[in-house]
Amino acid sequence: MISATKPPRHQPRLALLSLAILLAILAPSKAIPLSPLPHRPTATHTAASHVALVARGGGKSTTAASRIQAAAATTTTTATTTSPSSIQGILQTFLQTVSSARSHLAAAAAARATSIFVMYPIDTIKTRMQIGSGGAVGKIWRMEGLYNGVWGSLMGQVPYGVLTFGSYEIYKQHLLARFPATSPPLIYALSAILGDMTGSGWLCPSEVVKQQLQAGMYGSMGEAVRGIWGKDGLGGFYRGFTGGLARDVPFRVAQLTTFEVAKNLYLRAKRNSATSNNKKNKSKNKHDDDVALSPLEAAICGAAAGSFSAAITNPLDRIKTIMMTDTANLYGGSVAACAAKIVRDDGIAGLFKGVVPRVGYIAPSVCIFFVTYEFVQQKMKMRE
Repeated sequence: MISATKPPRHQPRLALLSLAILLAILAPSKAIPLSPLPHRPTATHTAASHVALVARGGGKSTTAASRIQAAAATTTTTATTTSPSSIQGILQTFLQTVSSARSHLAAAAAARATSIFVMYPIDTIKTRMQIGSGGAVGKIWRMEGLYNGVWGSLMGQVPYGVLTFGSYEIYKQHLLARFPATSPPLIYALSAILGDMTGSGWLCPSEVVKQQLQAGMYGSMGEAVRGIWGKDGLGGFYRGFTGGLARDVPFRVAQLTTFEVAKNLYLRAKRNSATSNNKKNKSKNKHDDDVALSPLEAAICGAAAGSFSAAITNPLDRIKTIMMTDTANLYGGSVAACAAKIVRDDGIAGLFKGVVPRVGYIAPSVCIFFVTYEFVQQKMKMRE
Protein backbone atom coordinates (compact mmCIF):
# COMPACT_ATOMS: atom_id res chain seq x y z
CA MET A 1 0.00 0.00 0.00
CA ILE A 2 1.31 3.43 -0.93
CA SER A 3 2.09 5.54 2.10
CA ALA A 4 0.35 8.85 2.33
CA THR A 5 2.25 12.08 2.41
CA LYS A 6 1.17 15.39 3.77
CA PRO A 7 -0.66 17.63 1.29
CA PRO A 8 1.01 20.94 0.47
CA ARG A 9 0.63 23.30 3.43
CA HIS A 10 -0.63 26.13 1.24
CA GLN A 11 -3.88 24.32 0.44
CA PRO A 12 -5.74 25.01 3.73
CA ARG A 13 -4.19 28.46 3.92
CA LEU A 14 -5.59 29.35 0.52
CA ALA A 15 -9.00 28.23 1.73
CA LEU A 16 -8.91 31.22 4.11
CA LEU A 17 -7.72 33.66 1.43
CA SER A 18 -11.17 34.85 0.39
CA LEU A 19 -12.10 35.55 4.01
CA ALA A 20 -9.01 37.72 4.37
CA ILE A 21 -9.89 39.56 1.17
CA LEU A 22 -13.42 40.06 2.44
CA LEU A 23 -12.22 41.62 5.70
CA ALA A 24 -9.70 43.78 3.82
CA ILE A 25 -12.21 45.36 1.46
CA LEU A 26 -15.04 46.01 3.92
CA ALA A 27 -14.16 49.55 4.90
CA PRO A 28 -17.12 51.85 3.99
CA SER A 29 -18.30 53.73 7.04
CA LYS A 30 -21.95 54.21 6.12
CA ALA A 31 -24.80 51.80 5.71
CA ILE A 32 -25.04 50.19 2.31
CA PRO A 33 -28.36 48.82 1.06
CA LEU A 34 -28.47 45.41 -0.45
CA SER A 35 -28.69 45.65 -4.20
CA PRO A 36 -30.45 43.28 -6.56
CA LEU A 37 -28.44 40.58 -8.21
CA PRO A 38 -27.00 41.47 -11.61
CA HIS A 39 -27.94 39.63 -14.76
CA ARG A 40 -26.50 36.14 -14.17
CA PRO A 41 -23.04 36.98 -12.79
CA THR A 42 -22.35 33.29 -13.25
CA ALA A 43 -25.03 31.38 -15.04
CA THR A 44 -24.95 29.01 -12.11
CA HIS A 45 -23.88 30.61 -8.92
CA THR A 46 -26.11 33.39 -7.80
CA ALA A 47 -28.49 31.07 -6.08
CA ALA A 48 -28.17 27.69 -4.58
CA SER A 49 -25.14 25.70 -5.39
CA HIS A 50 -24.29 25.81 -9.07
CA VAL A 51 -27.56 24.78 -9.79
CA ALA A 52 -27.53 22.81 -12.96
CA LEU A 53 -24.65 23.76 -15.21
CA VAL A 54 -21.62 23.80 -12.98
CA ALA A 55 -18.76 21.45 -13.32
CA ARG A 56 -19.88 19.58 -10.25
CA GLY A 57 -23.36 19.30 -11.57
CA GLY A 58 -25.74 21.07 -13.79
CA GLY A 59 -26.97 24.61 -14.16
CA LYS A 60 -29.59 26.85 -12.94
CA SER A 61 -32.44 27.82 -15.20
CA THR A 62 -32.92 31.44 -16.20
CA THR A 63 -36.32 31.37 -14.51
CA ALA A 64 -34.72 30.38 -11.23
CA ALA A 65 -32.06 33.08 -11.57
CA SER A 66 -34.57 35.80 -12.35
CA ARG A 67 -36.80 34.84 -9.44
CA ILE A 68 -33.89 34.95 -7.03
CA GLN A 69 -32.85 38.31 -8.47
CA ALA A 70 -36.35 39.60 -7.79
CA ALA A 71 -36.26 38.27 -4.25
CA ALA A 72 -32.92 39.92 -3.59
CA ALA A 73 -34.24 43.17 -5.05
CA THR A 74 -36.94 43.35 -2.38
CA THR A 75 -34.25 44.03 0.20
CA THR A 76 -32.88 47.07 -1.63
CA THR A 77 -34.94 49.58 0.29
CA THR A 78 -35.16 47.78 3.63
CA ALA A 79 -32.02 45.79 4.37
CA THR A 80 -28.86 47.61 5.40
CA THR A 81 -25.71 46.67 7.20
CA THR A 82 -25.30 48.74 10.30
CA SER A 83 -21.58 48.05 10.70
CA PRO A 84 -20.25 46.85 7.36
CA SER A 85 -16.66 46.73 8.54
CA SER A 86 -17.49 44.53 11.55
CA ILE A 87 -18.06 40.80 11.73
CA GLN A 88 -21.53 41.51 13.08
CA GLY A 89 -22.33 43.71 10.09
CA ILE A 90 -21.07 41.09 7.65
CA LEU A 91 -23.15 38.41 9.31
CA GLN A 92 -26.22 40.64 9.31
CA THR A 93 -25.85 41.35 5.60
CA PHE A 94 -25.41 37.67 4.86
CA LEU A 95 -28.49 36.65 6.84
CA GLN A 96 -30.61 39.40 5.27
CA THR A 97 -29.53 38.35 1.80
CA VAL A 98 -30.31 34.69 2.36
CA SER A 99 -33.57 35.46 4.16
CA SER A 100 -34.82 37.62 1.30
CA ALA A 101 -34.50 34.72 -1.13
CA ARG A 102 -35.16 31.85 1.25
CA SER A 103 -38.09 30.32 -0.64
CA HIS A 104 -36.17 30.34 -3.92
CA LEU A 105 -33.02 29.05 -2.25
CA ALA A 106 -35.05 26.26 -0.67
CA ALA A 107 -36.51 25.26 -4.04
CA ALA A 108 -33.09 25.49 -5.68
CA ALA A 109 -31.54 23.39 -2.89
CA ALA A 110 -34.16 20.68 -3.35
CA ALA A 111 -33.66 20.76 -7.11
CA ARG A 112 -29.88 20.66 -6.76
CA ALA A 113 -30.01 17.75 -4.35
CA THR A 114 -32.30 15.83 -6.69
CA SER A 115 -30.12 16.39 -9.76
CA ILE A 116 -26.98 15.40 -7.83
CA PHE A 117 -28.56 12.21 -6.51
CA VAL A 118 -30.03 11.09 -9.83
CA MET A 119 -26.90 11.79 -11.85
CA TYR A 120 -24.38 10.73 -9.20
CA PRO A 121 -23.49 7.38 -10.85
CA ILE A 122 -22.33 9.26 -13.96
CA ASP A 123 -20.13 11.47 -11.79
CA THR A 124 -18.65 8.37 -10.12
CA ILE A 125 -17.85 6.81 -13.50
CA LYS A 126 -16.19 10.05 -14.59
CA THR A 127 -14.05 10.15 -11.45
CA ARG A 128 -12.91 6.56 -11.90
CA MET A 129 -12.08 7.13 -15.56
CA GLN A 130 -10.04 10.21 -14.68
CA ILE A 131 -8.08 8.42 -11.97
CA GLY A 132 -7.49 5.53 -14.36
CA SER A 133 -5.47 3.28 -12.07
CA GLY A 134 -5.75 0.56 -9.48
CA GLY A 135 -9.03 -0.94 -8.36
CA ALA A 136 -11.00 2.04 -9.63
CA VAL A 137 -10.60 0.90 -13.23
CA GLY A 138 -11.99 -2.54 -12.59
CA LYS A 139 -15.02 -1.10 -10.84
CA ILE A 140 -15.96 1.23 -13.70
CA TRP A 141 -17.68 -1.41 -15.77
CA ARG A 142 -18.77 -3.64 -12.86
CA MET A 143 -20.82 -0.68 -11.66
CA GLU A 144 -19.98 -1.27 -8.02
CA GLY A 145 -20.41 1.44 -5.43
CA LEU A 146 -21.74 4.05 -7.83
CA TYR A 147 -23.33 5.93 -4.95
CA ASN A 148 -20.26 5.89 -2.71
CA GLY A 149 -19.92 9.35 -1.18
CA VAL A 150 -23.29 10.70 -2.30
CA TRP A 151 -24.36 11.83 1.18
CA GLY A 152 -21.12 13.68 1.72
CA SER A 153 -21.59 15.37 -1.63
CA LEU A 154 -25.09 16.51 -0.69
CA MET A 155 -23.86 17.79 2.68
CA GLY A 156 -21.27 19.89 0.86
CA GLN A 157 -23.18 21.08 -2.19
CA VAL A 158 -26.43 22.36 -0.65
CA PRO A 159 -24.91 24.64 2.07
CA TYR A 160 -22.29 25.65 -0.50
CA GLY A 161 -25.01 27.24 -2.62
CA VAL A 162 -26.33 29.32 0.27
CA LEU A 163 -22.81 30.38 1.26
CA THR A 164 -21.80 31.46 -2.26
CA PHE A 165 -25.06 33.31 -2.78
CA GLY A 166 -24.82 35.24 0.49
CA SER A 167 -21.11 36.01 0.25
CA TYR A 168 -21.51 37.09 -3.38
CA GLU A 169 -23.93 39.82 -2.28
CA ILE A 170 -21.56 40.98 0.45
CA TYR A 171 -18.60 41.20 -1.92
CA LYS A 172 -20.67 42.92 -4.59
CA GLN A 173 -22.14 45.69 -2.48
CA HIS A 174 -18.87 46.57 -0.75
CA LEU A 175 -16.83 46.51 -3.95
CA LEU A 176 -19.40 48.75 -5.65
CA ALA A 177 -19.14 51.17 -2.73
CA ARG A 178 -15.34 51.09 -2.61
CA PHE A 179 -14.81 51.37 -6.39
CA PRO A 180 -17.79 53.36 -7.73
CA ALA A 181 -15.98 54.27 -10.98
CA THR A 182 -15.31 50.64 -11.90
CA SER A 183 -17.49 49.00 -14.53
CA PRO A 184 -20.30 47.11 -12.73
CA PRO A 185 -19.95 43.96 -14.86
CA LEU A 186 -16.32 43.72 -13.73
CA ILE A 187 -17.42 44.07 -10.11
CA TYR A 188 -20.07 41.38 -10.64
CA ALA A 189 -17.53 39.00 -12.15
CA LEU A 190 -14.98 39.60 -9.38
CA SER A 191 -17.67 39.23 -6.72
CA ALA A 192 -18.81 35.95 -8.23
CA ILE A 193 -15.25 34.60 -8.23
CA LEU A 194 -14.66 35.71 -4.62
CA GLY A 195 -18.01 34.24 -3.62
CA ASP A 196 -17.04 30.94 -5.19
CA MET A 197 -13.70 31.00 -3.38
CA THR A 198 -15.54 31.56 -0.11
CA GLY A 199 -17.94 28.72 -0.82
CA SER A 200 -15.10 26.45 -1.83
CA GLY A 201 -13.73 26.70 1.69
CA TRP A 202 -16.82 24.73 2.76
CA LEU A 203 -17.15 22.55 -0.33
CA CYS A 204 -13.59 21.28 -0.70
CA PRO A 205 -13.64 18.88 2.29
CA SER A 206 -16.82 17.19 1.07
CA GLU A 207 -15.37 16.93 -2.44
CA VAL A 208 -12.21 15.27 -1.11
CA VAL A 209 -14.24 12.75 0.87
CA LYS A 210 -16.59 12.14 -2.06
CA GLN A 211 -13.88 11.58 -4.64
CA GLN A 212 -11.80 9.29 -2.44
CA LEU A 213 -14.93 7.22 -1.80
CA GLN A 214 -15.72 7.15 -5.52
CA ALA A 215 -12.18 5.97 -6.19
CA GLY A 216 -12.65 3.04 -3.80
CA MET A 217 -10.04 4.28 -1.32
CA TYR A 218 -12.48 3.92 1.59
CA GLY A 219 -15.60 1.90 2.25
CA SER A 220 -17.78 4.45 4.04
CA MET A 221 -17.96 8.16 4.73
CA GLY A 222 -17.06 7.70 8.39
CA GLU A 223 -14.04 5.62 7.47
CA ALA A 224 -12.98 8.22 4.91
CA VAL A 225 -13.25 11.12 7.38
CA ARG A 226 -11.29 9.24 10.04
CA GLY A 227 -8.68 8.09 7.52
CA ILE A 228 -8.10 11.53 5.99
CA TRP A 229 -7.90 13.18 9.41
CA GLY A 230 -5.58 10.50 10.76
CA LYS A 231 -3.15 10.77 7.84
CA ASP A 232 -3.10 14.49 7.10
CA GLY A 233 -5.18 16.33 9.69
CA LEU A 234 -7.23 19.33 8.56
CA GLY A 235 -4.97 19.87 5.55
CA GLY A 236 -6.04 16.53 4.13
CA PHE A 237 -9.56 17.85 3.60
CA TYR A 238 -8.18 20.69 1.48
CA ARG A 239 -6.11 18.51 -0.80
CA GLY A 240 -6.68 19.80 -4.32
CA PHE A 241 -8.21 23.12 -3.23
CA THR A 242 -6.17 25.04 -5.78
CA GLY A 243 -7.11 22.51 -8.44
CA GLY A 244 -10.78 23.11 -7.72
CA LEU A 245 -10.37 26.86 -8.06
CA ALA A 246 -8.30 26.43 -11.23
CA ARG A 247 -11.19 24.49 -12.71
CA ASP A 248 -14.14 26.51 -11.48
CA VAL A 249 -13.09 30.04 -12.43
CA PRO A 250 -12.39 29.24 -16.12
CA PHE A 251 -15.51 27.10 -16.22
CA ARG A 252 -17.66 29.97 -15.04
CA VAL A 253 -16.12 32.43 -17.49
CA ALA A 254 -16.58 30.00 -20.38
CA GLN A 255 -20.09 29.10 -19.30
CA LEU A 256 -21.35 32.65 -18.94
CA THR A 257 -19.83 33.72 -22.24
CA THR A 258 -21.17 30.68 -24.08
CA PHE A 259 -24.62 31.06 -22.56
CA GLU A 260 -24.85 34.69 -23.65
CA VAL A 261 -23.70 33.83 -27.19
CA ALA A 262 -26.14 30.90 -27.45
CA LYS A 263 -28.97 33.02 -26.07
CA ASN A 264 -28.31 35.91 -28.46
CA LEU A 265 -28.07 33.62 -31.49
CA TYR A 266 -31.29 31.87 -30.55
CA LEU A 267 -33.13 35.15 -29.94
CA ARG A 268 -31.90 36.51 -33.28
CA ALA A 269 -33.20 33.42 -35.07
CA LYS A 270 -36.47 33.62 -33.15
CA ARG A 271 -36.86 37.32 -34.00
CA ASN A 272 -36.09 36.72 -37.67
CA SER A 273 -38.62 33.90 -37.78
CA ALA A 274 -41.30 36.10 -36.22
CA THR A 275 -40.54 38.91 -38.67
CA SER A 276 -40.68 36.51 -41.62
CA ASN A 277 -44.04 35.14 -40.51
CA ASN A 278 -45.43 38.63 -40.11
CA LYS A 279 -44.32 39.56 -43.61
CA LYS A 280 -46.05 36.49 -45.02
CA ASN A 281 -49.20 37.42 -43.14
CA LYS A 282 -48.74 41.09 -44.10
CA SER A 283 -48.96 42.12 -40.46
CA LYS A 284 -46.70 43.82 -37.97
CA ASN A 285 -46.55 42.75 -34.35
CA LYS A 286 -45.36 45.57 -32.10
CA HIS A 287 -43.75 42.98 -29.84
CA ASP A 288 -41.48 41.54 -32.52
CA ASP A 289 -38.47 43.21 -30.91
CA ASP A 290 -39.38 42.01 -27.43
CA VAL A 291 -38.92 38.28 -27.93
CA ALA A 292 -37.51 36.45 -24.94
CA LEU A 293 -36.46 32.97 -24.01
CA SER A 294 -39.11 30.71 -22.57
CA PRO A 295 -38.07 28.68 -19.51
CA LEU A 296 -37.60 25.60 -21.70
CA GLU A 297 -35.55 27.52 -24.25
CA ALA A 298 -33.41 28.97 -21.46
CA ALA A 299 -32.80 25.46 -20.14
CA ILE A 300 -31.76 24.27 -23.61
CA CYS A 301 -29.33 27.17 -24.04
CA GLY A 302 -28.01 26.55 -20.55
CA ALA A 303 -27.48 22.87 -21.27
CA ALA A 304 -25.61 23.68 -24.48
CA ALA A 305 -23.42 26.27 -22.73
CA GLY A 306 -22.72 23.97 -19.81
CA SER A 307 -21.86 21.01 -22.02
CA PHE A 308 -19.43 23.06 -24.11
CA SER A 309 -17.82 24.60 -21.04
CA ALA A 310 -17.54 21.19 -19.37
CA ALA A 311 -15.75 19.79 -22.42
CA ILE A 312 -13.14 22.54 -22.73
CA THR A 313 -12.40 22.59 -18.99
CA ASN A 314 -12.17 18.80 -18.65
CA PRO A 315 -8.34 18.94 -18.39
CA LEU A 316 -8.68 21.14 -15.31
CA ASP A 317 -11.34 18.84 -13.89
CA ARG A 318 -9.07 15.82 -14.28
CA ILE A 319 -6.24 17.72 -12.57
CA LYS A 320 -8.57 18.55 -9.67
CA THR A 321 -9.73 14.93 -9.37
CA ILE A 322 -6.19 13.59 -9.31
CA MET A 323 -5.00 16.19 -6.79
CA MET A 324 -7.85 15.29 -4.43
CA THR A 325 -7.14 11.56 -4.60
CA ASP A 326 -3.33 11.66 -4.82
CA THR A 327 -2.61 10.83 -1.18
CA ALA A 328 0.91 9.68 -2.09
CA ASN A 329 1.65 13.07 -3.68
CA LEU A 330 2.86 11.37 -6.86
CA TYR A 331 1.65 14.29 -8.98
CA GLY A 332 3.55 17.05 -7.18
CA GLY A 333 0.74 18.69 -5.21
CA SER A 334 0.30 21.65 -7.56
CA VAL A 335 -1.76 22.30 -10.67
CA ALA A 336 1.28 22.80 -12.91
CA ALA A 337 3.13 19.73 -11.64
CA CYS A 338 0.02 17.57 -11.95
CA ALA A 339 -0.64 18.73 -15.52
CA ALA A 340 2.97 18.11 -16.52
CA LYS A 341 2.92 14.54 -15.17
CA ILE A 342 -0.37 13.74 -16.90
CA VAL A 343 1.03 14.90 -20.23
CA ARG A 344 4.27 12.95 -19.68
CA ASP A 345 2.42 9.76 -18.80
CA ASP A 346 -0.60 9.90 -21.10
CA GLY A 347 0.03 12.66 -23.61
CA ILE A 348 -2.39 15.49 -24.32
CA ALA A 349 -5.21 12.96 -24.65
CA GLY A 350 -4.75 12.11 -20.98
CA LEU A 351 -6.11 15.52 -20.04
CA PHE A 352 -9.44 14.59 -21.61
CA LYS A 353 -10.07 11.35 -19.73
CA GLY A 354 -13.65 11.27 -18.51
CA VAL A 355 -14.84 13.98 -20.88
CA VAL A 356 -17.79 11.91 -22.18
CA PRO A 357 -19.45 11.30 -18.80
CA ARG A 358 -18.58 14.85 -17.71
CA VAL A 359 -20.35 16.35 -20.72
CA GLY A 360 -23.14 13.77 -20.53
CA TYR A 361 -23.79 14.78 -16.94
CA ILE A 362 -24.76 18.34 -17.78
CA ALA A 363 -27.87 18.31 -19.99
CA PRO A 364 -29.84 15.77 -17.90
CA SER A 365 -28.89 17.69 -14.76
CA VAL A 366 -30.34 20.88 -16.22
CA CYS A 367 -33.62 19.14 -17.04
CA ILE A 368 -33.85 17.46 -13.63
CA PHE A 369 -33.05 20.71 -11.86
CA PHE A 370 -35.54 22.70 -13.89
CA VAL A 371 -38.45 20.26 -13.41
CA THR A 372 -37.77 19.84 -9.68
CA TYR A 373 -37.36 23.57 -9.08
CA GLU A 374 -40.68 24.40 -10.73
CA PHE A 375 -42.45 21.55 -8.91
CA VAL A 376 -41.18 22.66 -5.50
CA GLN A 377 -42.02 26.29 -6.22
CA GLN A 378 -45.59 25.36 -7.14
CA LYS A 379 -46.00 23.29 -3.97
CA MET A 380 -44.67 26.11 -1.82
CA LYS A 381 -47.05 28.62 -3.42
CA MET A 382 -50.00 26.31 -2.77
CA ARG A 383 -49.14 26.29 0.95
CA GLU A 384 -48.89 30.06 1.19
